[in-house]
Amino acid sequence: MIAPYIIDPAASGAPEGKLLSQVEFAQLMAPAGPFEPAPHLALAISGGADSMALCLLSAAWAKRRKGRITALTVNHRLRPESGAEAKQVGRWLRQRGIDHHILEWRGAKPKTGVQAAARAARLGLLAAWCRRHHILHLLSGHQLEDQAGTLLLRLAAGSGGDGLAAMPLVQDLAVLGQGRTGNASLRLIRPLLTVPGVRLQAHLHGAGQAWVEDPSNRNPAYARTGLAAVVGDLAPDGFTAPRLSRTARRAGQDRITLEASC
Repeated sequence: MIAPYIIDPAASGAPEGKLLSQVEFAQLMAPAGPFEPAPHLALAISGGADSMALCLLSAAWAKRRKGRITALTVNHRLRPESGAEAKQVGRWLRQRGIDHHILEWRGAKPKTGVQAAARAARLGLLAAWCRRHHILHLLSGHQLEDQAGTLLLRLAAGSGGDGLAAMPLVQDLAVLGQGRTGNASLRLIRPLLTVPGVRLQAHLHGAGQAWVEDPSNRNPAYARTGLAAVVGDLAPDGFTAPRLSRTARRAGQDRITLEASC
C-alpha cells in the first residue's frame, strides 16, 4: 500500500484567501433547510482540502444544533494509495471525535469512462449507506471551481438551459429499497458552491488540519482537469470561475421558475 501525499499546513505557507467562518457557513446552509431537530448528517469526504474543510465546518454546525455528522470515504481502488488515504482520513477524524466509515467499491473497473463510473459508484455506495442508517441529508464538498468546471463541461456537450444550471444546492435523489413504495428520498446538499477553494484551504490552515492531495486532480488526461487549466488561461478575458458560477446560478434560477410554472 502506497502512502498518500499529504499537505501539512504547518510546513506550507498560508493561502491568500480569507478563511470561511462558522457564521458564513451557517448562512450557506440555511437555504438548504429546514433540518430536523438534532440533525444527523452524512458527509462525503475524500480527504482533499474541500471535503476536509466541509467536514470541520459541518461538524461544528451540527454540534451547535445538538446534532452530529458521520463522514464517509469511498475507497474506489483506482489508485494504489487510495486505501492508505481512506485510513488516514479516519485517523484525522477520530482525533477530532468525528465518526468515520470507509465504503469499498469492489468488482471490475471500466476501461473507459473511469471518472464517470467512479462518480456513479461513489454516489450509489453513499446513498445505500444513508438508506440503511435512515439519514436524509448527504453533504458534498463541491465548490466554486467545481461548479465552473461543470458549466464548461455542459457547454462543451451542447447542453441547454437545464444542463447549464450545473449543480444545484439541493438535489433530491431517489434511493431504492426503503419506504412504503420501495424508495426513499435523499437530499444531496452542496453548501460550498459559491466558495473558492483557496478559502477552504485557508480554513484548514487556521484549524491546523492537514489534507490529502490526489495526483489524479492534476492529470491532463481527464476532461475536467484540462478545463480547469483553460479557465486559468482565459481569466484575463473575463472567463473567471466566479463569473462562470454566476452564470450557472442564473440558469438554475430559470430552471426553478420553469419547474414551478409547470
